[in-house]
Amino acid sequence: MLTFSLFSGFSGWFQSPRYWRRILTGLIIGFCLVFSTGLFQQSTVAQINLAIIQEILDGDQVFIQDNQAKVEDQAEFGQIVLTKKSRAGVIFNNGAAGRMDANSVVTVGQCVEIKQGQILVSGPINGCIAGFTVGVQGTIYILETTDNNTGNVKVLEGTVQVSSSDGTGEPVEVKEGEKVSVLQGILSQVIPMTPEEIVSILSGRLFSGFTIPVTPEGALYSLCSRLLPGFSCSTSGIPTPSIPTPPVPVPIPRLPF
Repeated sequence: MLTFSLFSGFSGWFQSPRYWRRILTGLIIGFCLVFSTGLFQQSTVAQINLAIIQEILDGDQVFIQDNQAKVEDQAEFGQIVLTKKSRAGVIFNNGAAGRMDANSVVTVGQCVEIKQGQILVSGPINGCIAGFTVGVQGTIYILETTDNNTGNVKVLEGTVQVSSSDGTGEPVEVKEGEKVSVLQGILSQVIPMTPEEIVSILSGRLFSGFTIPVTPEGALYSLCSRLLPGFSCSTSGIPTPSIPTPPVPVPIPRLPF
């Protein structure tokens, strides 16, 4: 009789609406936790071990190691992608994208390591430049380097943390519209980019002529509008100076004398 009473009590509890609400709430919370954890893991920057050539502009002078490359050729871990007079668009194995200017040298590895020239990077991929690592957070940024271990990190969207590759010193945060220079192994002060510099980038060689997008639709327009409020921005993010509308002259009433 006692067993029957206990069973009846549990049976009634199972059938209660409150019980099923608790079960449903627990399942939803569990799903959300698993889903959010998955998103976090997907957003973690993974090591890159493959770069695929997507576009070649201005001739055919793009090389992987010493071999002339064509569209869909692949550079594997540790290999070098080199442009001479040509420009190139690449996509990495984790879905991030890059655009290389002419006379640029990039190594595929733990990061996008630029040895020479200029590269635009979009997506979850760290950069390396002149002894520093650039850690990203949903970012569009540019790495450019010159001779004698000097260069610049320019952020168009998101935030990066620039830190010494040997782990010394505090990381430096660079936000959208800002840049930091590397001078002989020393980071300079983070400063805002001028409107003229941003215009030069968005209408320059890392954007003009490419047909395969490196950002979601509308992202460049939004970026242009945020960074250049005094400009008109096309849907592809190309800025032009806004021409103020001249005021309409108001006629001066003539006095009757």
